[in-house]
Amino acid sequence: MRRVSVVRSIGACIAIAAGLAASPVQAWEFAHGDRDNSGFANVVTAPAGRGSVSVPGLGRFALGAGPVIAPDGTVYLGTSQGKLVALHADGTPFWSRDITPGQSIVASPAIASDGSIYVIGVRVVRDNRVDPPKTTYTSTLHHFNNSGAWLDQIAFPVHDESGPAAFGPPNIWRSGSAEAIMVPTVYRHKYGGGRSLRLIAFSLTGQVLDDKVVVGGSTQVLGGSGLGLGVKFNPPDPPAPLIKVPPVPGVGIFTFAGGGTPFILVSDHEKDLVGYTFFNQRLEEIFRVHQEDFFMRTPPTILPDGHTIIGLQSLKRSNLGVETPKSGGQLIFTKPNSTTVAPITLVQAVHAAPTRMADGRVALVDAFGNVVIMQDGRLVNSMKSAGRSIASAAASRTHIFVSAENGFVTYDTNTLAEVSRIDWIGGGLNPPAIGPRGHVYGIASDILFVFPPPKQSPLGGATAGGGTAGQGESVATNPEPSLPSAKTFKDPMTANGNRLFACEELDQDDCGKGDHRTIAAAFCKKQGFAGAGDVDVDSKKVKAETLDGRFCSKTKCKVFEEIDCANN
Repeated sequence: MRRVSVVRSIGACIAIAAGLAASPVQAWEFAHGDRDNSGFANVVTAPAGRGSVSVPGLGRFALGAGPVIAPDGTVYLGTSQGKLVALHADGTPFWSRDITPGQSIVASPAIASDGSIYVIGVRVVRDNRVDPPKTTYTSTLHHFNNSGAWLDQIAFPVHDESGPAAFGPPNIWRSGSAEAIMVPTVYRHKYGGGRSLRLIAFSLTGQVLDDKVVVGGSTQVLGGSGLGLGVKFNPPDPPAPLIKVPPVPGVGIFTFAGGGTPFILVSDHEKDLVGYTFFNQRLEEIFRVHQEDFFMRTPPTILPDGHTIIGLQSLKRSNLGVETPKSGGQLIFTKPNSTTVAPITLVQAVHAAPTRMADGRVALVDAFGNVVIMQDGRLVNSMKSAGRSIASAAASRTHIFVSAENGFVTYDTNTLAEVSRIDWIGGGLNPPAIGPRGHVYGIASDILFVFPPPKQSPLGGATAGGGTAGQGESVATNPEPSLPSAKTFKDPMTANGNRLFACEELDQDDCGKGDHRTIAAAFCKKQGFAGAGDVDVDSKKVKAETLDGRFCSKTKCKVFEEIDCANN
C-alpha cells in the first residue's frame, strides 16, 4: 500500500467514520438529474407530506425550468425575471443575483464539477414599428461561483438578424478532467421564415469551442419555454392540452460503462435526433434518427445499456402539407445502442422526459397525468396521478414523485402503490427534483415546495417512510443533512457501486501523486467537502471506475483504500 500525504485532518475523521457508512452524495446538477436525463437520484426519500415548507415570492418560473441541486445540498433556480436564486436545502435563503436587465431565465441552470453555476439569459424584443412586426432574440451564458459571485457573461454567436434563442437547458460534457457546456440554440432565418437549430459548445471559461448546425430550413418555429405560449393553469375545457407547445428539450450526454468518448444526443423538437461526439474541441455527427410521421417532444433519456428513449407525438397533415400535433404517440428506443427494440404505442401524447427507476424500469408521465411503467421494452403497469402534466417524474431508491396540475403524488417504487398525495393548483409545469440528503422539491403556481428527508433513527439510519423501518427491514442511510467538518471514506465507491479508480488514464500510464490528489479532491467535493486530506492507494483485482463512469482497462487497478475529506 502506498501512502500519499496531502493535508492531514484525521482526528475528527476517525470518529465520524466509525459511526457513518460511506455513501457517495447523489447531486441533481442538471435539468433532469444527471447528464443522461435519467431523473433518478440514488438516495432514500420519504413520501411527500407532513413537514413540508412552502417558499413563495421567488418569482415566476418558465415551463420546464426546475431546480438543480449541488452536492452540498444548495438549491439553484432561475426565474423569468432574470434572477438566479440560491437556497439552502431546507428552503431558507442563501443568495440571489440578477443577471443582465431585460433578460429572462427560461430553463434550469447547470452545475460544473468545481461548483460553478451556468445559466442562460434570453431577451426577446418585438419591434412593432415595421410591418410585419419583427422579433429579435439575444442569449447570454452567465457564469457564477457557488458563493454568488458573477464571474462572466458570454454572448452567443450571431448568425443572422433574429439572433440566438437558447431556450433549452445547458448540459455539461465531461471526459476525464475536461468539461464543456453544450447548449441547443435556435436561429431564425433572415429570409423565408425558417429556422436552424445549432449545438454550441462553450468552454467553462466562456470560449465558443464549436458551433454546429443540427438541422436547418424548417418553416415551423415552435417557440421557447414559457415565451408567448398562452399557458392556462386552469383551462375551462378539461380535454384541452395544458399548454400549446412543450418546452424546448436540452441535450442528453452518455458514456458507456466500459468508458470511451461520451455521446451527445440532441433533438430538434420535430423530426430528428442527432448523436455527436466531441473530440479535440470539435463536434462530430455520428448518427441521425429521423421520424417522418411524429413530432419528437421529450428530452432524450439514455439508459445504462445505451438505448436513448424519446417520446413522440402523433401529427396530422392537411392537403396543403401543413403539420399539426394530435393526441397519441409513441415511445422509441434508439441509438447509440443499435439493438432493435420495438416502439411502444401511447394513447396520449407525452412531453416529459422518461424517468429511470432504481431497478431499471422506466416511468413516463403522459399529457393527461397517466404514469406509465415500462420494463424490458413493454408496458407493465399504469397509475393515475392528479391531472395533466408536462413534468418529468423524479425517482429515488424508494419513491416516484409526480407533479400534476392538481396535486403532487408519491408512489412506492417497488409496489407502485400511491403512498401520499398533496393537493395544489398550478402544478404539472415544472419537474420535481431530489436533493442529496433526500429532500424533495416541487413547484406549483410559482411556489417552491420543500418536502423533508427521511427521519434519522437514534443509530443514524434513515427510514423511507419518515419513521422506523418496518418488518425488520433496514433502509440505506443518506448522508446527514449537515455534513461534519471532516470524514474518512474507507474503500470509497462510485455511484454505481464500484471501487474508485485512482488514475486519470484508463491504462494507468503516468499515474502518480498528482492523479490521486486531483481525483480525491473531486470525490470530496462531490460529498460536499472543500477538499481532500490524506489518501491511501493500492493495486487490486477489482472493477475500478472513474467519477465520470469510465473503467480501468487493466486486470489489476489502482484504487483508493481511504480518502480523508475535510472542510478546513
